[in-house]
Amino acid sequence: MSYVALITDKFDEVVKFYGTDLGFPIVDQWDRPNGRGQRFDVSGMRLEILDNALESPPLSLGEPGDRLHVVVEVDDIEDARSRVKVDAPSPQSTSWGARLFQVRDPDGVPVTFLQWIREDKTAGGTIRGRLATGAERGSHFTQLDWARQQFVNKLGIDPFPGTLNVMVDDPESKDVWEKLKTSPGVSINNPNKGPNDCNARCFPISVEGTIDAAIVFPAVADYAPNQVEVIAAVGIREALGIGDGDSVSLKIKQK
Repeated sequence: MSYVALITDKFDEVVKFYGTDLGFPIVDQWDRPNGRGQRFDVSGMRLEILDNALESPPLSLGEPGDRLHVVVEVDDIEDARSRVKVDAPSPQSTSWGARLFQVRDPDGVPVTFLQWIREDKTAGGTIRGRLATGAERGSHFTQLDWARQQFVNKLGIDPFPGTLNVMVDDPESKDVWEKLKTSPGVSINNPNKGPNDCNARCFPISVEGTIDAAIVFPAVADYAPNQVEVIAAVGIREALGIGDGDSVSLKIKQK
């Protein structure tokens, strides 16, 4: 299939919906006496919107919602929902391995945002590493109002200022960590554009089997591949009496 074309009697409303409200980039557009249209890039698929008012004669249009829907595959369904500029329902899980939400364009065409959920093979696994002093960015991040609120609402953790910095060295733990990073986790969505603000994904764990906590994996380009940062409601170093160089185990919780 080369592209999907929608012809509409509500051209201005429909192109605003796909361009402004859903944020898909325009890759082509034209406005001629005998035709008007815009073409969008929808995650690699081309979606063409045509103005029926300039067709000669105009086409008789049926109910598009009965015969078509647009599917947009995304990596992070919560992030996708936070970025659209229309009211969108909470994502729902399906029995066939996906999470999705659906909105409708002004013509009633369903637009489904869909995230495929990989089978989680890391639950119950353990990451072992040694404590190290971090760059103290975690202290800033965990106390940002928007981040702290999401930690509380989504993880049930009101974070102690800062993160526990764990360096992962042994091959088995590295393998578990690399697999964990490819799973969806719990999204922490950044509403700002500050130099120290970023999105993140979190993974619930227990530290040494005694402290409920979560790994925070920030979405930054230069993040060290063998570094793991942990938040908890208490100061983990003080609670366990551990310091730099000491070993620590992080057990990934079953979801």
